[in-house]
Amino acid sequence: MTVTKQILIVDDELSITTAVSAILKQAGYEIETAASGQEALTILAQSPQPDLLILDLMLPDIDGYEICRRVRERPFYLPILMLTARDSDWEKGVGLELGADAYMTKPFEPATLLAQVRAIFRLIEQQSSDQVGVERPLICGPLQLWEKARRAELSGQPLDLTPKEFDLLRCLMQQPGRVVGRETLLRQVWGYDYSEGSRTVDVHVQRLRGKIEADPANPDLLRTVRGFGYCLTL
Repeated sequence: MTVTKQILIVDDELSITTAVSAILKQAGYEIETAASGQEALTILAQSPQPDLLILDLMLPDIDGYEICRRVRERPFYLPILMLTARDSDWEKGVGLELGADAYMTKPFEPATLLAQVRAIFRLIEQQSSDQVGVERPLICGPLQLWEKARRAELSGQPLDLTPKEFDLLRCLMQQPGRVVGRETLLRQVWGYDYSEGSRTVDVHVQRLRGKIEADPANPDLLRTVRGFGYCLTL
């Protein structure tokens, strides 16, 4: 039996919540809305949790950046789609650095929004699959990674990675021992390129080190090559 996905929409503009709700309800999703950051946090403190958070940045009390930061401090993973009128590359970079899975700007096409929501759910479902089957993993030192099952291990122990952390590790493990530039990582993992984007890569590398290094401040596996990028040692 298929379980209906639940989505929480956080936006103080009634016209936006009404339009987004209508689009997603028609596609078969269950919708809950919040008009402020505090209302969203109250809902997120309850059970059951939503399967996706669609988050505006400009809220009347707690802004979307802070909501995203607090959600990412929790032990369980909640996908976040930022949907906002802020459209600068810098603001997009900040949102992604804080842990958003995707960033869309207003105004938007209904078909594009729906496609983005479905893409996020596909990615999460692939990552949650723990069936390795006959797939041969990528191996680099103590690291093993199964691309199709979206599963990674360190010394035989499962790694709890976000979708972007997994994609970043996969990109590096596909080129072990090779220095990979920040622009290449940004393009291959995030699918776009802009001048401030290297900061997004750096932040995610630090988070990944926190999960694969015994001492993240003195990494043995994922090393920095100053002025260029990163290298996963053999």
